[in-house]
Amino acid sequence: MNVVILHCHFERGGVTQVVENHVAGIVDADDDVSIWLASGPRQSGLSPAIRDATRQWVVDDFDYDPPGLPAGSAERRAESIGHRLFVRLHQAGCRPDDTVIHWHNHSLGKNTAAPGVIRRLAEDGWRLLLQIHDFAEDQRPENYAALIRASGATDRTRLDRYLYPDVTNVHYATLTHADAGVLGQVGIPGARSHRLPNSVALPPTPSAADSGDSHATGSETERREAALDRVRRCLGLPVSARWCLYPVRGIRRKNVGEFLLLTRWLPPDRYGGLTLRPATPVEARSYQRWRGVAKTLSPRAVFDAAHHPDLDYATNLAASEMIVSTSVAEGFGMAFLEPWLAGRGVVARRIATATDDFLEAGMWFDSLYESIPIPGSVDWLRAVREEAWLAEQAAWRDVPESFRPSQTRPAGDDASDSPAGDAIDFADLLPARQIETLERMSRDAGFETELRSRSAPLVERLTGEFSAEIISRNRSVIESTYSTRRQGERLAGVYQAVLESATGRSEPDRRDTPGGALDAVQRVHPYFPCRTEIPPGDERTVDEPPSPA
Repeated sequence: MNVVILHCHFERGGVTQVVENHVAGIVDADDDVSIWLASGPRQSGLSPAIRDATRQWVVDDFDYDPPGLPAGSAERRAESIGHRLFVRLHQAGCRPDDTVIHWHNHSLGKNTAAPGVIRRLAEDGWRLLLQIHDFAEDQRPENYAALIRASGATDRTRLDRYLYPDVTNVHYATLTHADAGVLGQVGIPGARSHRLPNSVALPPTPSAADSGDSHATGSETERREAALDRVRRCLGLPVSARWCLYPVRGIRRKNVGEFLLLTRWLPPDRYGGLTLRPATPVEARSYQRWRGVAKTLSPRAVFDAAHHPDLDYATNLAASEMIVSTSVAEGFGMAFLEPWLAGRGVVARRIATATDDFLEAGMWFDSLYESIPIPGSVDWLRAVREEAWLAEQAAWRDVPESFRPSQTRPAGDDASDSPAGDAIDFADLLPARQIETLERMSRDAGFETELRSRSAPLVERLTGEFSAEIISRNRSVIESTYSTRRQGERLAGVYQAVLESATGRSEPDRRDTPGGALDAVQRVHPYFPCRTEIPPGDERTVDEPPSPA
């Protein structure tokens, strides 16, 4: 069997790591497989081991779209890219009946010609597996608008058929059951929709010699203390400081403002570290704003915890007592799983699309929270809900009106329309309102006491410990369900099903759901204002919103 794995690039990041895990799993499951990796010119994220196990192709115009592409350009570019890919396939001796083309994130809108290339491959009888990690429909209006322009689609149904072709030799893979359900709602039969969760493994731990710590090979307690000493020294923390970790890149959907709130509720001697800074300008501005806010409103929040030259992820993890996550959206949810392998529990905001699958697999979670309720007057609650609704509208304003998501307006100005309840979830607030709330907590001890009381189970979990039984059970579930070997076995079965598919078109019988993929995605991936916020580009850290009281 031949396997050709395609993505826009293989730079360091989530998809590249998934591809590397897939290659390792395929080789482990079946050594009689030839593997090619095809992308644009950026391939520096591939490890030497994966380079040795595969052959790499660079396909011109296959990376992210260049700026300024004209409307309707996808068809012409798809023909050009498709021709070059066909040449590569035939030169390699690949044939439609012995080759699986495994394409990652074809519909995200990073390369808007990709669906057109896929249509040409499918029409020529090639078997394809389209793996979706992220949806353009999931609060990525810029990507979605680019797909509309490039494809020339005039309505949602045409765009859905461009992005998600219903062809018998085209199968799909998603990371979660929820995302598989989205495909079902746009007409993809269950027999051609597969769930491929990511494999989970810890990165290698440095040796004692490499770390320079004399206790690095001692007991678990000694190793943790040695790692903690290094964290304290490198980050300038007090000698009595304890450590917890938010091991993510601090992009907007990670809900960094809520991380600052949680660090206020940690025990007085515990500090919380956010590991990585973002790279893109808009994300970097948001991150720097939160970093500035933390200096006065959450001084035990430590930024850039993984950027010190003498600190790596393994040491940060070893030093920590627990992992926290305030993210409001995840494609898979690696942060819910990986720490348990290192014996660290996870306190996290529940993301149903991820955590429900983990619970079904047998994980035990008594440390997830649904919301952080913030009380306020009727007028304030009405105002902040209206702001969130307007923010969502603004995020999609550059998308043609008929393509925008269906939205429900919050309670209006009429007194009879007062919002239900006397509080709103912190994550439903605009970032400026989150800062406002942190400011009030800082100056009003009674207000913070009330917030802590309303989130008492969360506060208790942040100050408690995880039982050895829960850690052991979760580690066992992860090792048996999400290992690289299990992933290889699962992937081999999916590839076989793809190869055995008949060729032909089935679109005449396609069931199109009203609202299409856009509304289907938005039903399972709800909107949060932090996701689409455009932070100020100057030195200001906060607007001047009205008072919450």
